[in-house]
Amino acid sequence: MLQNILCPLQRAEFLKQAGWSGVTETPVGEDWAQRKIFRVTKENKTAIIMHAIPDDDPRATPGHKLVDFIKISDYLRKIELSAPKIYAQDLRHGLLLVEDFGADDFSKLNITRPEIAPDLYELATRTLKHIYAHTNRITIDLPSYELSHIHKGHRRVVDWYLPTMLKCINPDGLVEDYLSVWNAIEKNLPPIARRFVHGDFHPANLMWLPERTGVEQMGLVDFQGAMIGPAPYDLVNLLEDARREVSMNIRRDCLDLYVAEMPKDDKDNFLAWYPVLATQFHCRVIGQALRLAIRDGKIRLLDIIPILQNHLVRDLSNPHLQPLKNWFDAQGIDFSNNRPIDIEKTKTFIRTDAF
Repeated sequence: MLQNILCPLQRAEFLKQAGWSGVTETPVGEDWAQRKIFRVTKENKTAIIMHAIPDDDPRATPGHKLVDFIKISDYLRKIELSAPKIYAQDLRHGLLLVEDFGADDFSKLNITRPEIAPDLYELATRTLKHIYAHTNRITIDLPSYELSHIHKGHRRVVDWYLPTMLKCINPDGLVEDYLSVWNAIEKNLPPIARRFVHGDFHPANLMWLPERTGVEQMGLVDFQGAMIGPAPYDLVNLLEDARREVSMNIRRDCLDLYVAEMPKDDKDNFLAWYPVLATQFHCRVIGQALRLAIRDGKIRLLDIIPILQNHLVRDLSNPHLQPLKNWFDAQGIDFSNNRPIDIEKTKTFIRTDAF
């Protein structure tokens, strides 16, 4: 049982050994991985305790290893970005105690202080430009985007969304047919610069640190799934957000800012890849939201399905994605279906080899 793995007694012993005994745990949000995050306070000092399924446990979420969080946090600080310092660790029990960046993430600020949203998105974009400039050579071992669970995950639109909408089990070979369309699209794209990719660069993982200066005013968290991959990916994650519609003005201004100083060929290549990566991202997340709702009962994630459907309608209007639009059309899928989803009935339509 997950409850037994993430045992409060383990956290209490870990905190005692780290010199933080007797503190009170306050839950701090949640993400799509199977882990718990708490804020602890002692003598007016705070820290964050992360409790995850241990890295070597087969139930651990791919791309969420604590050992990777540690090495990547160190790397990001070396290239003059704000990432949490590590205070204590017990990887055997899946425990980390790290620097607390506070409660002001960009997602919350976009709601409570909407007037500063353009400034927050500009800061996030400038941070990505900093990463682009400083990670031409990467001195830590990271997986490639193409071999990652993130890239593989774009098949989830077929594994989970299609049977949900069509109310039938996918026939043999459908996923392979879909992936062949993607292979042809990717082969027709120009070369793209490869850089450090955070992998989950959205407002809830970006923290506001106003006491710092420059790009260090933005704290980075949840980067343990980082990769080496196509440079536009994190900007796509930011501007083509799966959880909300970013205003067209912000999207345009940030995209223009990112590519402003690029040589023409680099800029053209970047702009060719951007909509393709956006579509892969949305295909993955719409399937992943359904997967977590159907498999794990996290039905709150169904709220983002209409947002993702809108994204995909827009994505598939791009000429580079015409072969994929043709493929979806042939399956009877146009991403305009907003009818309620019957989770229990849908379970009977999911193949056992769904990813």
